[in-house]
Amino acid sequence: MQVASSAFIMWLSGRVSFPLPTISVPITLQSMFPILLPLVFNSRYASGGILLWLLFGALGLPVFADGGGGNEYFYSNSGGYLLGFYLISILTPKIGKLRIKNRYLRNTGLFILMQIVLTLIGLLWIWLGDYSVIQFSTHVLPYLPGLVLKSLLGSFLLELFFRLNIRTYFEK
Repeated sequence: MQVASSAFIMWLSGRVSFPLPTISVPITLQSMFPILLPLVFNSRYASGGILLWLLFGALGLPVFADGGGGNEYFYSNSGGYLLGFYLISILTPKIGKLRIKNRYLRNTGLFILMQIVLTLIGLLWIWLGDYSVIQFSTHVLPYLPGLVLKSLLGSFLLELFFRLNIRTYFEK
């Protein structure tokens, strides 16, 4: 059930999109959930759900952001980020084991760090595939407000799970 739930949440998170004033790129919640899901669900099931979601997308089902699908997404600027979602879902619980007394600081730092790792994976993919010329002003700067907002929101949601006494990765 957690595999299917993770895949469904990844699909749904691509449907939630909102613009921010002064930036041209709308924000989706997709990069927040590969960090949050393995901390709330069993991490293997969460990663499996993300992999299932990627498989559905590669097969052409409209599960990616804005209803996209097809293997051509993996041969574009988006490919590294898509694969990065799976990779950070595996890395998050391992890095999340670091013990920092302040839980909210630890969680926020974890979300920010994993968002940065995702960005680096995505940029490496673009560079290796020569899909476009990477510029800070077009490939990083527009995404920074969303990175910060999603990190704060993800950390808040994780704290909410703690307060509602829902078992999370840190208690398993």
